[in-house]
Amino acid sequence: MNTRTYFLLVEFNRWSDSTITKQNHSLPAGPSTVAEQGRFYAILFLCVAAACGAVCFLQSALLALAGARLTKRLRKLAFEAMLKQEAAWFDSPTNSPGALTGRLAAECGAVKGAGGARLGALLQGASTMLIGVALSAAYSWKMTIVSLVSVPFVMGGIYLEGWASRRSASRAGKELETAAKVAAEAVINIRTVQSLGVEEAMLSRYWRALAAGDAAGRAAGRLRGPVYGACLAAPTLGYAVSMSYGGYLIAREDLPYKDALLVSEALIYGAWMLGISLSLAPSFTAARRAAARLLGLLQRTPAIADVADDGEPWAASGDVSFDKVEFAYGRRPAVLRGLNLAAARGRRVALVGPSGSGKSTLIQLLMRFYEPVRGDILKGITDATFFQLLDGRSLRSLPLSVLRAQFGLVGQQPVLFDRSVYENIAYGDTARAGGVPLAEVQRAAQMANVHSFIAALPQGYETRLGSGGAQLSGGQKQRIAIARALLRDPRVLLLDEATSALDAASEQAVQATLEEVSAGRTTITVAHRLPTVKNADVIYVIDKDVDGYYYSVNLFATSHAICNRGEWTPFNRLRVLGVVAESGSHEELMKKKGIYWTLWKQQQHGS
Repeated sequence: MNTRTYFLLVEFNRWSDSTITKQNHSLPAGPSTVAEQGRFYAILFLCVAAACGAVCFLQSALLALAGARLTKRLRKLAFEAMLKQEAAWFDSPTNSPGALTGRLAAECGAVKGAGGARLGALLQGASTMLIGVALSAAYSWKMTIVSLVSVPFVMGGIYLEGWASRRSASRAGKELETAAKVAAEAVINIRTVQSLGVEEAMLSRYWRALAAGDAAGRAAGRLRGPVYGACLAAPTLGYAVSMSYGGYLIAREDLPYKDALLVSEALIYGAWMLGISLSLAPSFTAARRAAARLLGLLQRTPAIADVADDGEPWAASGDVSFDKVEFAYGRRPAVLRGLNLAAARGRRVALVGPSGSGKSTLIQLLMRFYEPVRGDILKGITDATFFQLLDGRSLRSLPLSVLRAQFGLVGQQPVLFDRSVYENIAYGDTARAGGVPLAEVQRAAQMANVHSFIAALPQGYETRLGSGGAQLSGGQKQRIAIARALLRDPRVLLLDEATSALDAASEQAVQATLEEVSAGRTTITVAHRLPTVKNADVIYVIDKDVDGYYYSVNLFATSHAICNRGEWTPFNRLRVLGVVAESGSHEELMKKKGIYWTLWKQQQHGS
């Protein structure tokens, strides 16, 4: 469009100059000649208008399409990067669900501010100014230099606005993320919010976060108005200077008035287009900041390192052992210290003990949601091709996808998605390219004793469950979660308080299902209600406050004189967190009359 304008300007200048010259020399210029020239230039302008329309259409359409695709691709890459991060990364308050969804929506959208129609406007303004300066300099370089006096002031204002916005944008972004986190927390837990009657409190928190974000961005906003005004006022200022100096050159240096007119028009049009494009500078500044944050996310390496999958098929034998494992959540006190534990293939193992002793932590370490601080977790693996037993293989040597495919996890609060029953169960085995056959999903549902209930639904396995499976009871959700875990035919079944949130009748039904499906699999059960694990082959009592033997490590060597170069060291007064206090079958532990016996008696008395 800028080329069109300058072309028309030059041609109009030539036409007017030719006509006036002929009139000054008294050359005959009849009506037919003037009409002929008028038609010629009218057709010329019409052709240029058609070409300009086509180019502008293509520019707007293609740049808008590129901007939309860029945003879509960025959101996909950012979400993919989030899914690859370790669980500890999500524990940070800055990476809450509300904050992360806000980043996906806001930051990826902000990057679009540097593309699409805005990018087209910036390129058009810059190219228009460059062509205008070049054209003007060809006719009068003196007038061109003087006419550009206002440009440095505009650029300085834009830099000042960018400097101020950089200072406030980070703080404003954090406050807006806080607001998004409050909103997401309230919506996700809307039943609790309404039952407690804290709607006004949530709204107040949300409003305070928005007000803080508004206050943080106010400094940049105060500068944005003057900068925008300067960008639009610069062309008129430049035109005034150009006309004044042009008159001086016409009078003193015999500059043709047509050249002065052409220089003035070219520069004012170029400055006008540049001013419009530079008024979009705040959008480009915000886009650059958002791109930097997204780039930091995309380049972040997860703390839990994965290894490449060599493509060889692997199947777990089911032997699991924890070897002197230590673990702490962030900077908090240690949860596990020197824990040793083993689960033989095909055996049912139970983990019991008081809250906070590290039982569920063991499940999460086994799934490699977290990494031990010291020690290792070992797992017997069978090579499906050569049936060669590789006992004691470190979990760190296995690809995460291969490792987690060996487990079937059922938690205390089953997570169901707003998809059909079939899809929720089929998520248990997504490795198949062609999807999971319905017959296998039904077989898993039958094993979990939930097929009859699903078949009675209005749309059967195609019935949508709603967000979080809100349309189902606790027992129904739990059994669907069990079916999902069984679909992959796991060698190790992990049950983390799988029945603790159920009523007595539902607990009995689900417990019977678990007893049936755990046959022939290594089953590790975390439980508080001891009767649910009475039939386990081995029960480990994990206590967070035990006297006994402890494997000395460097962690204690600096503060306790018990380090003996990796040997077992007895002590009497040192209290240890997260160790195995007792182990054995139910009958054996009851005969010992230790911690397990005490917990059993307390629960029996309470019931």
